Amino acid sequence: MVFLKLIPMIFYNLISLFGQPIFWLVVFIIWFQFRRMAKMKSEFFNVPEESVLRPTIIATAFGILGGVIGSFVLVFVGVSVLEVGIQYLWVLAILFMLIDQRFMCFAYAGGMASIVNYFFGYPNISIPQVMALVAVLHLVEALLILLSGHLGAVPIYAKSKDGRLVGGFNLQKFWPLPIVAMVAVIVPETNIFSDVIKMPEWWPLIKSNLPADNDNLLYMMVPVIAGLGYGDITLTTHPREKSRYSAFFLAVFSIILLGLAVLAANYPRLAILAALFGPLGHELVIFIGRYREFSREPKFVSPPQGIMVLDVLTSSPLSSAGIGPGDIILSINGMEVNNSNDLEYALLFAGSTIEIQYFSEQKKVLKTKNIQGVMPGKPLGLIIVPDNYGFSYLDISRGEGFFKRLMKKLKGK
Repeated sequence: MVFLKLIPMIFYNLISLFGQPIFWLVVFIIWFQFRRMAKMKSEFFNVPEESVLRPTIIATAFGILGGVIGSFVLVFVGVSVLEVGIQYLWVLAILFMLIDQRFMCFAYAGGMASIVNYFFGYPNISIPQVMALVAVLHLVEALLILLSGHLGAVPIYAKSKDGRLVGGFNLQKFWPLPIVAMVAVIVPETNIFSDVIKMPEWWPLIKSNLPADNDNLLYMMVPVIAGLGYGDITLTTHPREKSRYSAFFLAVFSIILLGLAVLAANYPRLAILAALFGPLGHELVIFIGRYREFSREPKFVSPPQGIMVLDVLTSSPLSSAGIGPGDIILSINGMEVNNSNDLEYALLFAGSTIEIQYFSEQKKVLKTKNIQGVMPGKPLGLIIVPDNYGFSYLDISRGEGFFKRLMKKLKGK
């Protein structure tokens, strides 16, 4: 099969990216973002700051995996990056971010640029190429969310729809994305290239805007460094479940958009469908996620008896014992604990080994475990759901852009 011949070329180009400073700059930025979140978690919950080296390595590994898969899809589709107008997409994405931070996405920028191009012929871009690129990037993002979107979820306190103070998780992930894209070019002579591969007549799925009958039309591979980010909040379910259905809906959106891009390449008059579905479909994905979140009851709420675990530090002896989010601790060394004050009081008399009686959410059974390695007078590494003792909380309604904040200030005056 002819595509098998492309595999060494794709991997060669990907490996070449590891020697470029820009790749390691993106990795450093991701490390910095993880460190910022770890510091916020430490300060908010008064727990030791966790190392972010492991999350950074894991994110980088998954990013490389996503880059490999994304490269094969881009090559198979035949997206030519010179025809997507990256400069226009970035300008529009930054302008949209000033309105609202969630609009910092190529789905909106690409959709807007494509709509303007469809009606006015400017900017000089290929609508099928633009929307195919948007689709492939979101498909890779869906895969990365499925595999690792739940890892390192940061616990938060927030207010539910009915005003109650509840526990939840902030899912923030960042991945470096080394990818290989295609560039369609017309060269004076093709016989000067020794490694030209003859592709099937049907390839690429999305043809270049360059003259198709030109015998000097070649597609070349170009290594590119990109970055992907994922942000979400869950108050009603575990991070793993949240990331699963978020990935599912995003993947469905991506596949439909890719299909519309291929359709637009064959029937240019239908290109408006892909241009409109980019931003509107992305909004639908967000709406479905929010509807699922706010139509269900919060999961991490203070129980009638005991204290519910929201999170435990990875270095905590509780984590080694298998105690995790959703478990309900009933007693420590025989002393009942029903709130944060009870917990603090019980730990005053704890030694290096404590007996914890708890209800396991996963096993649905009552368990008793002896936890070793506890350091008297030191934090247990336990974060519980908020009770009625005046915890501060995160305002999850934030995320407005510069223009929105400016308009609010002007209205206030």
